[in-house]
Amino acid sequence: MNETDQPNSAAMPPNRPRRTPLVRGKFLIKALFLAGLCFVFFKFGLMPVKILGESMQPTYRDGTLHFLNRMAYWSEGPQRGDVVGLQTSDGDIYIKRVVGLPGETVAISRSKVFINDQPLSEPYVRGFLPLTPTTNTLGSDEYFVMGDNRSVSVLGPLPRERILGKIVSLFP
Repeated sequence: MNETDQPNSAAMPPNRPRRTPLVRGKFLIKALFLAGLCFVFFKFGLMPVKILGESMQPTYRDGTLHFLNRMAYWSEGPQRGDVVGLQTSDGDIYIKRVVGLPGETVAISRSKVFINDQPLSEPYVRGFLPLTPTTNTLGSDEYFVMGDNRSVSVLGPLPRERILGKIVSLFP
């Protein structure tokens, strides 16, 4: 064998382990799995909700980010004082406070809320109730919800199926 038949060792790159497409495939599968897991968690677990408007001031400020815990009411229903996210007929999500529970009589009179003829203590309320006196007896699957800033937001009775979950604040 002469010199021209020998491979030139200086011209050849050093032996490096080659990444096989299998390694890239495993990485891609893991990344897709994690992306899917995050999607499911934030769609069906904690859904991010941005507060728009003044209906829940002073408790929640316009523009703040909170989360809607969609699993909060799987084992028990909403309680008085809970701040819930509810689905409107046009697909929007409103944030309101539960003031009346199923079977109760909710009356609004003299700018106060009465539950079964007892005044409701609401230290979180801002504003006054601009409504004429009303009385609602809730059905077995109805809740009475209102905004904390009563001068701009009052909602009323709604069925349980429209309540999506409970609002939680991860960052106070």
